[in-house]
Amino acid sequence: MNDKISVLLGKVDPQGPGLSLLVRHNDQVQGQYHRGLANKIEQLGINNHTGFRLGSIAKPFTAIAVMQLIEKGSLSLDDAVTTYLPTLGAKWQKISIRQLLSHRVSLSRDFFSDANLALANGADNRALLAFITSSRVQVKPREQDEAIYCNSCYVLLAEIVAAASGESFATYMRRHIFAPAGMVDSYLVEKGTKLSADAALNFGKSPRFFGIEQYTTGAMAQISSLEDLNKFIIALKQGALISRETLKLMTQVHADMGNDGLYGLGWEIGYGDEPFFAHGGSQDGYQTQLFFYPKYNLEIVALANNGDSGYELTQELIHTIVMHYKNGSGNKATQRE
Repeated sequence: MNDKISVLLGKVDPQGPGLSLLVRHNDQVQGQYHRGLANKIEQLGINNHTGFRLGSIAKPFTAIAVMQLIEKGSLSLDDAVTTYLPTLGAKWQKISIRQLLSHRVSLSRDFFSDANLALANGADNRALLAFITSSRVQVKPREQDEAIYCNSCYVLLAEIVAAASGESFATYMRRHIFAPAGMVDSYLVEKGTKLSADAALNFGKSPRFFGIEQYTTGAMAQISSLEDLNKFIIALKQGALISRETLKLMTQVHADMGNDGLYGLGWEIGYGDEPFFAHGGSQDGYQTQLFFYPKYNLEIVALANNGDSGYELTQELIHTIVMHYKNGSGNKATQRE
């Protein structure tokens, strides 16, 4: 497997934006690989502690925060969102936390559509709340087999976490997820927060994505490194963040998004009797994957800042690694920096 990974990583220009990869099997790190630059301007290479924008990999983290509060009795899956966010108004009274988590909400207008880039520039959670509570936006619940991907749902979940916990969402994540897991490189990009000096830039050259700056949290805006995601995997599997029973509930199928696949509570779910659970992220040049395959005790993390080529390469890498372990080959790969 090590040779195959090396060949695939050879497709990455070492002087261009690149990729960071982690392979874990049987609760041991089998390989860590880095190629390319986090910052072309400063000629800063990618390493274990390079922070990447995770894009939608932030969603499982937000979902775990919600489930922590459910375990504590501060929330219930079937609570109406207006219990915690009353300013949403009457049209949101039929929407539950469970429906937000599983993308079973239909909005007549999408704050995150390409057509709204100008609106999204500089926007934070308050701006999104103002948008979805306007008379121009209609909302209704969806059936389990009619789910449709909903970024706005996860911004609302971040606001619910803040309301139920009495802490800002960023503070809650830092105190109850990042710190317990030992994730020292992780943070949220809110207004007033800049990327760290060693963070991976979009295509290696810009802190912006799609030419804008955006500060909506819950659905995205999380920065984490390969090392931090390794620590997150350990903490999640050990039950240090949520119970194993709660994780099992999250990784069951709760919604069918048609061509976008099956969804749990914060996780994309594979098909079959013993499916994988995972989440991907795509935010302009940032292309990310967090992948768990319990049947083979296998986890993979891929973080890239080189756009479509990074997405295609991460898919190829994950397929190669999964097939290696499916075929019964489990020799430990050499760790590489």
